[in-house]
Amino acid sequence: MTNPSGPARRANEALAERLGVLALSLRVERTTALTPSCQRVRLAGDELADLDPLPGQDLMVSLDGDGERTRRRRYTIRHLDRDAGLVDLDIALHGDGPGMRWASSARPGDAVEAIGPRGKVTLDTAADWHLFIGDDSFAPAALAMAEAVPHGGAVVLALEIDAAGHELPNEIRAVVAGPRWVARDGAAPGDPSGLVAALESIELPPGRGHAYVGGEHAVVARLRDGLGRRGMDPESVSAKSYWRLGQQNAANGEPDRS
Repeated sequence: MTNPSGPARRANEALAERLGVLALSLRVERTTALTPSCQRVRLAGDELADLDPLPGQDLMVSLDGDGERTRRRRYTIRHLDRDAGLVDLDIALHGDGPGMRWASSARPGDAVEAIGPRGKVTLDTAADWHLFIGDDSFAPAALAMAEAVPHGGAVVLALEIDAAGHELPNEIRAVVAGPRWVARDGAAPGDPSGLVAALESIELPPGRGHAYVGGEHAVVARLRDGLGRRGMDPESVSAKSYWRLGQQNAANGEPDRS
């Protein structure tokens, strides 16, 4: 069980107050391997009844330690059931960082302290169409936002996965174009070639679109530049770096952007 009066909870309450979000004391309900490279961690807790995220927002999970030295990682709120007090976090498994180790070793009953909802990238509801492009670290947020596009809307999807058979389950109601899934097929995570080629092959729909880009830092920059060359203005592109090749993320879960 969680300890709502422990030092990790107190540290999270102070941070949550500064950020204007909730501090949550949760427990692991269960874990599920969605694919060989994606683990779903289901968390439970009564405080989830007060969580009201936008599509694509995340929870910042405390992995270890207390106070200022706590390492945290951010994971998209993939599904939320307020009535049941359950939330699903889908986590890409590549590399050997603390977040991947936590996702792989989490067991039912483990206590989890979290903060949320976090994140500024969410669905532009005024756009005529939506392009989601990035690697598997971005896929949970991309799918959460794509599922929020109403029936009859237009979605263009290009999400990188390890290989065929690693496609992630989703319930997108909109009309979907694009390659959908871009298999690395032996290329290393962070190799830009597959996603760059996918972007070049995509036919952008007419009207005012919005592009959402996420993944490795340098790859995100390449894709953002490519969208600019395709005529998309910066205000129509929401880009987020989830990790940086060869470096662990900082204690706050963000990659070094220097």
